[in-house]
Amino acid sequence: MSVQLDRYLKEAEVLAVTSLSHATLWREVKAKRFPAQVRISPGRVGWRASEIIQWQLNPPAWTLQNAA
Repeated sequence: MSVQLDRYLKEAEVLAVTSLSHATLWREVKAKRFPAQVRISPGRVGWRASEIIQWQLNPPAWTLQNAA
C-alpha cells in the first residue's frame, strides 16, 4: 500500500503557479472561490497542492464543496 502525501505551498508559490496577485488571492479566499490556507504551525500557513491543482482545472466552477 502506498500513501500519497500532499505538499503544502507557501503564498509565494501559490502566487507563482496561479498568476494571481496578493490582493486577488486573498479576495478569492475570502469569497470562498479559492482554496483556503491551512494552519501548519503557529505563525505558518500553507495551501494544499492538491486543492490548488483542483482549482486550476476549472477556476470558475471551484467551490469549497468541490475540495472535499
